[in-house]
Amino acid sequence: MKDLYHVVEVDLRHQAIPTEIMSYTIVLDKDLNLSILELAAILDLESKSEDHKYTNTFKSLLDEKNTQELVKQLTEVQQYFATKFARKSFEPTINLYLHIANLLENEKLGLLSSLVKNIDPASVPVTIPSDLIILALTNVFSSLPNTSTVRYDALLAIVNLILKENISGLISNIAKNIDEYLSTIENISTEQKTQIISLIFKQYKLEDEEKAVAYIQSLINEKSYKLDSETLISVFATILSSTILYNIASLESSFPATENDTLVKLLKLYLTGDYATFCSNKSEFQNASFASQINFSNLESSFQSLAALNFLVTVENANISYNTISESTKIPVDEIEIKLITLISQGFIAGKLSQSTSSVNVNSVNFSAPVLTSKPELINWASLSGSLTSWRQNVNNLQSVIDNLISKRGKRVNAPNVIMAFHQQKLEAKEAREKKAQESAESATPANA
Repeated sequence: MKDLYHVVEVDLRHQAIPTEIMSYTIVLDKDLNLSILELAAILDLESKSEDHKYTNTFKSLLDEKNTQELVKQLTEVQQYFATKFARKSFEPTINLYLHIANLLENEKLGLLSSLVKNIDPASVPVTIPSDLIILALTNVFSSLPNTSTVRYDALLAIVNLILKENISGLISNIAKNIDEYLSTIENISTEQKTQIISLIFKQYKLEDEEKAVAYIQSLINEKSYKLDSETLISVFATILSSTILYNIASLESSFPATENDTLVKLLKLYLTGDYATFCSNKSEFQNASFASQINFSNLESSFQSLAALNFLVTVENANISYNTISESTKIPVDEIEIKLITLISQGFIAGKLSQSTSSVNVNSVNFSAPVLTSKPELINWASLSGSLTSWRQNVNNLQSVIDNLISKRGKRVNAPNVIMAFHQQKLEAKEAREKKAQESAESATPANA
């Protein structure tokens, strides 16, 4: 196909929807008539038309300058691109078509809107591989004005296809730019925004759950997106089911938007790490409408870790036995060690475990109890204990000196022994120098003087 028209390759990482795996083909230096005739030749070739059906049809319409019928025919042939074309012909043809649409400026949005539908696997049974469909949709997206609602259609089709095929490595780029995309497109509803954000999150969490949660937190906290209850329930269910301990304090204002009082109650318990209350109300949570979305085994484990953390930040001793933690938190003693490992591995505490003594030596804690809402400077309990002990000894020594001075008020107080010894040495040295000088003077005097 490359002998039919000139193409150049551009790295898609620099396009509006960057990808890591594909290139972007652009058709150059072709006027409208020649471009349409090239498209007709490709259609004849792909359909094996011996009578040059499409070439004759389009040539006739161009000669007659019948723009209305020309646009109609250009719209009708879209149905063959993703269903009848060979793989090697698909991408070049799509980009030739984009070039034609750009030249037909007044018809561009209508042509590209129908093109998105005709190459979207959600609308038609395509035979072209998913990566080429995504590339084509990306090219459509990039060729449209930033304000066009067709960009939303193309973007939604891309995200749906990524999710359907579980294609990894692409969704993070879309997530990173989604606010910019949505903020420039005109006339899209809150429901449409929520729909695509929800789909992005669903795929993103499969690839990198922690980054997916950070993505949602950013949209809610920094961009002030108001997500619907269904999306929020999905987000919070992901957080509660995770083996990662999340700080959800910044999302607390969004709890009521779930429109589920039982979930709000559970989220507030998670926020404070209230394991005891969670246990007493566990059956209520397990029978709630959202229960099927939550891994309660992981959730209970998280509550235990949070309970252990909340206990550790309240104790003064650096070395704490597993039994002590178990008695205070009601966590089975044989599960304490794994909870401590979780806290250490996720950076909530720094310390060393001793299996021989079944205890933990806590060097530092980086969250305040009982809620995980702030990150003060690390508190090094071992260092702090040593400093306080030294300071207390110094205070006691000073107090002894003061008491001694008070008891000897009005009395002559001898200088410390070290000072008296120093002065005695100085006096003896002086006397020795004077004696030596006198002896020298006497030896220098003549005998007959």
